Amino acid sequence: MLRLPFRRGKGRNKVFKKKPITINIKVLNIFPKSSVIDIKTLTDRHVVDLAEAKIYGVKVLGDGEILIPLEVKLPVSKGAKKKIEKAGGSVI
Repeated sequence: MLRLPFRRGKGRNKVFKKKPITINIKVLNIFPKSSVIDIKTLTDRHVVDLAEAKIYGVKVLGDGEILIPLEVKLPVSKGAKKKIEKAGGSVI
């Protein structure tokens, strides 16, 4: 079978872009009040796999509600940031 070469140029080979693992904000309700949320705490509770989280990263999205104040040390969306701060938490 004949294989074609990769096309040169910016944005042409989108197959190789790595997208982060996304979790919704409603998943964070399992953590106790005033917890620090980072990749280590998510892997300890088996929310994400450690190997995949190190390769791809983790991003928090704003689907759902959060009821407890947390300190999040991960990339978050704008909607998730508003909900975390409304619940009394902080995003670093």
